[in-house]
Amino acid sequence: MKITLSWLKEKGACVEGYNWFKEKYQDGEADYQEVLRTLGKEEKIGWAQWLLQEAGPTQDVLEINGDLIAEHSICWAGFIKVTGKIAARLFLMAGSGIEAGEGIKAGEGIKAGEGIEAGEGIEAGEGIEAG
Repeated sequence: MKITLSWLKEKGACVEGYNWFKEKYQDGEADYQEVLRTLGKEEKIGWAQWLLQEAGPTQDVLEINGDLIAEHSICWAGFIKVTGKIAARLFLMAGSGIEAGEGIKAGEGIKAGEGIEAGEGIEAGEGIEAG
């Protein structure tokens, strides 16, 4: 799915978010997942949550054999499946579910559109929300 300036305008994006997108993606469009990834890296979590709410979850699966560790927030439109552990500096967000063979940890919050499963525990500084 492509996110475009006209789509953002139609959905009622805030002026600051619209202008950020316009500056960041000068072609006026970008892949949905790429926008979410960039919002996570730049810690624009409120905008990522808004985008995920407006565009909805996808069937895409981020599957990693090993650990998923990020020095920023992780935002994914679909399902996250990792055989090891997942760690995000602030937030971990998925449009569908999150599954880790070991533990899941986020400095502030974890949110998934469906279930959250971990082999060794789930920890978040502020809150955990599924479904």
